[in-house]
Amino acid sequence: MNSGEILALLQRIRELGYKHFRFAQGDVVLEVDVDSSGNIASGRSRTAAAAPAPAPSSASAAPQASADPNVVAIRAPMSGTFYRAPSPNAPPFVEVGSRVDASSTVCIVEVMKLFNTIAAGVSGTVVEIVAANEAAVTTGMPLIWIKADS
Repeated sequence: MNSGEILALLQRIRELGYKHFRFAQGDVVLEVDVDSSGNIASGRSRTAAAAPAPAPSSASAAPQASADPNVVAIRAPMSGTFYRAPSPNAPPFVEVGSRVDASSTVCIVEVMKLFNTIAAGVSGTVVEIVAANEAAVTTGMPLIWIKADS
C-alpha cells in the first residue's frame, strides 16, 4: 500500500464517521482513532512481527529514505487537513516541477479552523506531492518531496 492509498483510506475513514479503524494487509497493520470532531486523533502502524513504528521525524524537511540523499520530505507539523491552495478557487502553491526556496509556502494544514502555512524549509524542486488536497494528515506524515539544491 503506497502513501497515496493510505491518505485516501484515512480520508474515507473520516467521511464514514468511524471512531476506530483497524486495517491489516499482509504483515502490516494500521490502526486509527478519530476524535469527536472527525479529525484523526492518533494512528499506529506495525508489522505482524510487532516491530514498533518509526517515530515521525521533524515537522520540517527531513531526509527521504532513498538512494538520493538530496530528496527531502516536507512533513506535516501537526495532524489536520492538507490544502494545496490558499482558497478553493486559487491555484496550488506548488506543482511537481515548481522551484521553491526555504521560505516558499508549499501548502496549508488546517487544524480546528486555524490555517497553518507550511514553508518548504529547503531550496529545490518539487518532485512529488504525496498528500491529496483536503485529505486528513497526521503529524510527521510526508506531504511533499523536494529535491534540494546541491
